Amino acid sequence: MQLDPDLIVFLVTVGVIVFASLPALRRNSASVPSQYDFEEISSSKLSESQAGFFSSYDEKLAAIGYFPTCTFRVRNYGHNLMRSYYNGAETARCVVMVVEVTSQVRNVQSLGATSLLSFHTQYADGKLFSTRNMKLKSVLDRPPYQIVQDVPNISDPAKMKAIHDARAREFGCPVSPPSTVSAVFKAVQEEHERFSAYQVAQGTYKLLPGGYYRLTDKPFWRGIHNFLNPFVHRIPLSRLVPTSVLGAALPVVGIAWLAPAAAQAARTIGFPPSTAAHLMILASYIAAGAVIGYVLEQHCFVWVFLITYVAVHQIAGLNPGGTYSAFAGMVAHYVGQAKNRKRAILIPQAAKARAAAASG
Repeated sequence: MQLDPDLIVFLVTVGVIVFASLPALRRNSASVPSQYDFEEISSSKLSESQAGFFSSYDEKLAAIGYFPTCTFRVRNYGHNLMRSYYNGAETARCVVMVVEVTSQVRNVQSLGATSLLSFHTQYADGKLFSTRNMKLKSVLDRPPYQIVQDVPNISDPAKMKAIHDARAREFGCPVSPPSTVSAVFKAVQEEHERFSAYQVAQGTYKLLPGGYYRLTDKPFWRGIHNFLNPFVHRIPLSRLVPTSVLGAALPVVGIAWLAPAAAQAARTIGFPPSTAAHLMILASYIAAGAVIGYVLEQHCFVWVFLITYVAVHQIAGLNPGGTYSAFAGMVAHYVGQAKNRKRAILIPQAAKARAAAASG
């Protein structure tokens, strides 16, 4: 049986990811500080896009009695920007966080940009109950004292707070959340120390001299597995199903109808029919890749293969030959990255700050 060129490209790419990613992850992963260096960010220091991002949450949270305590980042660990909210009549505090991460494997750079909304209730016996809309599965181990309720498709604070409250009373006697800047920093640091100690015990962190932790290979292998598992990213069916149908339909239409029509039209004007058919099929795969990359954004490489190769070749029984799915995957990657860059509000400012410091 002769292997399809698209399948060969997919298998080679998977092999490269499995065997070449681990050294890159070891080399590029940042050490985790045992002591956070907190920096409070005043409203005047926020960029226009950052201020606009948080103001949309300020308005919605004010409607349920939550108001900002502080906006901050951890200077010695990444670019994440966080705002903590407090309601004196409630036992849960709210956190809004912008997460932006850049990574590079070989010559391909990727930007991941997302936001996280969460409510947290601390209990007298040490338990911590969190409700969050995190869309990706963590590569770290969850401590037994943490109770996490994931609602990845909820972005409205009032709805999430109602979901949080429905279970919060089950876990014991809650303690008052931090209401001042110093109290927020103290609570975050204490939880970080407790969480890090558990990761060391589980073998996901290794303590280094100088007060830093290094990630072991255990979470790296989980990250590689997550990258190859498109269902780890919790995409709502309302987005996944139409995208899959359209992403498969475009190549089918291109192969079954548009390519023959283009070849026939090419004959009448003296243009090579096979070239015309090839270009029409390629255009249909480019369109499919662009749709998949724009809507799904994550795991584009695997989703493109599932939609444009498995669905088209194996289910519809259409095989145009060549590496059309591989090309669609490349288009999907760059479209998804372009959308992430347009949405990014942290890393561009950080890059400018580093450039200004270097020039000064």
